[in-house]
Amino acid sequence: MGGTSEYEGCITEGPWGGSQGKQWVYRPEHIISKISVNYGKLVNSINFQTICCKGDQAQGSSFGGSGGDQTDTISLQHPNEYLVSLSGTFGSYDGSYSAVDVIKSICFKTNIKCYGPYGGDNRSGTAFSLAGKGGVIVGFHGRIYKRYTSNYNSSVTVYKYLAAIGVYVMPKLLALGPNSTYAGKLIREPSSSLSGVEMPREVGPWGAGGGKPWDDGVFASVKQVYVHVGELNMISALQFEYLKKDGKSAISHIHGGTYGVKKIQVVNLDGEEEFLMGVSGFFGPVEGHNGLKALASVSFHTNKRIHGPYGEEKGAGYYSSTTSSGKIVGFHGMNNGFVSAIGVHMEYF
Repeated sequence: MGGTSEYEGCITEGPWGGSQGKQWVYRPEHIISKISVNYGKLVNSINFQTICCKGDQAQGSSFGGSGGDQTDTISLQHPNEYLVSLSGTFGSYDGSYSAVDVIKSICFKTNIKCYGPYGGDNRSGTAFSLAGKGGVIVGFHGRIYKRYTSNYNSSVTVYKYLAAIGVYVMPKLLALGPNSTYAGKLIREPSSSLSGVEMPREVGPWGAGGGKPWDDGVFASVKQVYVHVGELNMISALQFEYLKKDGKSAISHIHGGTYGVKKIQVVNLDGEEEFLMGVSGFFGPVEGHNGLKALASVSFHTNKRIHGPYGEEKGAGYYSSTTSSGKIVGFHGMNNGFVSAIGVHMEYF
């Protein structure tokens, strides 16, 4: 879906979601500082605001309707915080009325933290995620779907929904550097609380929507991976042992749940001659958990072999992050009692 946009040095990603509705484009001249999401069971609308050159708050631009019963606002800590990724789910807003796909939930990620998910239904539908390439989100585009309903007195009510969303991504140096058109300049680059080193390029996460985000940060290399496989042959939990630049080990938290784990598979890496380059697998519904989705399997690709698959290769979705030009130096993802999604931090050669 990538391509060159009208921004110089900018890449267009998406849109993800439905194919019906009116197209919209948001390409501000300055960096995005606030995002407001109006939602109920679905995402009704999204509003953006920017910081002008003089530091003033610019007028907002809104896309969609106001029919949701809740509105949440994200206030980015300008100029140190900026958007790097988004994820969510989309699907039919009401199968009894229409098969039109709209955005059901959405989550925004900055260089510091994750916001969301916003939307009342973040466990069903098709998951989407921007495969981060180390850039800054500087604009959005998508579609708005209108539904018309006739009332008993022959009046017509119009409902608007966010049907699709995509982004414009610009390399960080162009977006935040001294020659950028944005007033905000990068003062400091936040580092991982675990590793204390600068964050490289981030990719993913892939898998199911919903859950609590987790992020181990960035290290010199990955030494071991512990894969907790549960009774339902789903990936219950993951844990990682990393090597720091000083050669010392760091053990991550257990991401996911440990109830019902029947075995723990260990992936051993030497960190130098063999290193991780990608992950792949399947995700889908967890049996007996009312539509809850998680990773069903995971494989770890190194420069020498493929470790796995662990779990069972089943489910409605397939994910892959394999590359031939870099190594994995950290992991992040989502936790909903299982491992619902997984992403990586990459260091490119």
